[in-house]
Amino acid sequence: MKLFPISFIRLRSTYLLNRRPESGRLNGPAFQGFVAARVQGACCCLFVVALLLVGLLPASLAAMPEIKMRLQYPQQLKDVILTGVDGQQIVFRPVGTDRGGRAYLKFDELLRQRGSLNFIFPQAYYDAIEQLEGGQALQALPVIREHAKPFVDYMQLSGLPGNLLPTVLSYLDALTAAAQWREATDLAIQIPLQLAPSRMLERIGQLALALDDVGQSSELERVHRHILSARPLSESQLGMVLELANAWRARADYVRAFNLYRKVQTTENVHQTRARLWVAYCSFYLGHDLVPTVFLENLPEMDVSADGYSLRELIRARLSLREENFSAAMRYAAAGKTYANATDPWYPELLYTLATVYARIDMPQAAIAALRELSISFPTSPWAAASLQDLEDLTQSVSEL
Repeated sequence: MKLFPISFIRLRSTYLLNRRPESGRLNGPAFQGFVAARVQGACCCLFVVALLLVGLLPASLAAMPEIKMRLQYPQQLKDVILTGVDGQQIVFRPVGTDRGGRAYLKFDELLRQRGSLNFIFPQAYYDAIEQLEGGQALQALPVIREHAKPFVDYMQLSGLPGNLLPTVLSYLDALTAAAQWREATDLAIQIPLQLAPSRMLERIGQLALALDDVGQSSELERVHRHILSARPLSESQLGMVLELANAWRARADYVRAFNLYRKVQTTENVHQTRARLWVAYCSFYLGHDLVPTVFLENLPEMDVSADGYSLRELIRARLSLREENFSAAMRYAAAGKTYANATDPWYPELLYTLATVYARIDMPQAAIAALRELSISFPTSPWAAASLQDLEDLTQSVSEL
């Protein structure tokens, strides 16, 4: 085993070691300097040893928990003891007394042979899972924690087939159900999202939304940063990031939505154009002057039947309204409504924008019709709530004419 090379520096006294010729003894100042140098040297050595003892060694050399594991292949299985991970290799030993021997299995080789890593738990663990599913999270958590926590050190294996990841997920579910938000966050940010399946990213996103629901802002920020730092991500994982961004946008948290949409749009993928549109949208609501226009100008050509065409027209209409260019706003909003689908999530806002433009160009009857359509067709939309007051004001002003 190879340790860090350590250089020991010999400390020297700044005092002159003057001796008496007749006795050969050190004089007073020299003796004090000599003692001080030796004490400093001893402290230096003790400090270096302390650094080694507290664990300032490479992570690969740190002791990892041993876990009984079943290597399962289509035609055979083998029970072994998992002892560590070395790069892209699983390290294990035979069951029984540890005689120092270790075997190494490459990740690629396990996948090539269609193998999986399965872990066997006592009945108490499965009973605790049943308790969790029955709503008894606080009772189930101690047992689930005991058996699942050692797997946190093996998160490098989370992309391999087996039940490691479901075990960690059960731990996270128990912590969330028991409202143990700090521990749940500590666990979540240790999961390498780029290695895990996309469902894990979805689950961490759900945790972030739950933290927002209960007002755990500092823990939410840690989880949000962890999601943003995960790279590279597959297209399915980026799709999950897009869905999470949509959830934040629906909550009007345009900052978090903006950050996640930007993460999706920076790499070429099937979600890129939609993400760029939403970046422009969030940027508009964040009050940015140039960003929305820049993103719209850098979009690929879009046919009227293209996915997202009506969203682009909505954003253009909102920008034109902000600039009080009502003719352009009317053109974009009308085009957006014409080619939109009523199931598009932005359709209620499109109706509200169209009504706003009609009102600004003295077409109150058309504005009232758009607002009525919005309030009747989408009664639960936040835009419908805004439309009711506008509808009342417009109806009153028309009746006074």
